[in-house]
Amino acid sequence: MRRCALVSVLAALTIGPAIGGCGGGPAGEPRVATAGGTPTATANADVRTAYIEAMRKVVACLRAQGVKVSDPDAKGRITFEGDNRTLKQDPAFAEAQMRCRDIWPTVPEELVDKPPMTPEQIETARQYAKCMRANGAPDFPDPGPDGYYPTNVTWAQDTPGAMQAGVTCGPIIGAPASPGPAQG
Repeated sequence: MRRCALVSVLAALTIGPAIGGCGGGPAGEPRVATAGGTPTATANADVRTAYIEAMRKVVACLRAQGVKVSDPDAKGRITFEGDNRTLKQDPAFAEAQMRCRDIWPTVPEELVDKPPMTPEQIETARQYAKCMRANGAPDFPDPGPDGYYPTNVTWAQDTPGAMQAGVTCGPIIGAPASPGPAQG
């Protein structure tokens, strides 16, 4: 779930724009490093296919726990039935996430859309990170200059201090002040 927490923070900061791949070649085409140093459609398709297959396993795990969740879309994104506030306050939903967290894959950079953030959104991301560190999550990462958190960084989100920091700092990003793991 550590990866998902950063995605949740990102989602809260960019509520208006869609979330999805970073990077990009000509015309917004995602870029994938290859042995030859040139992005290829095959490499991108392989990354996408592997991620979607991994997300199918996550969906199966969540459904086995009674969570109503969509099948992964073409970028591996899933949606949950119900509103976010209710889900985040549901102990059964939090437990299902905890049970499935070890199989939840990292979203490949090729599949993450990063719409530009406004200066206000970037400052909000910085304030949220500062608040999280000051209130029990000392290893919470800083966002990059673009306002986005690095996708390859993990932090100890499951500690009582980190959970309390999420409750304390959630209102900064418009999240309800409720305990529980973040959804990504």
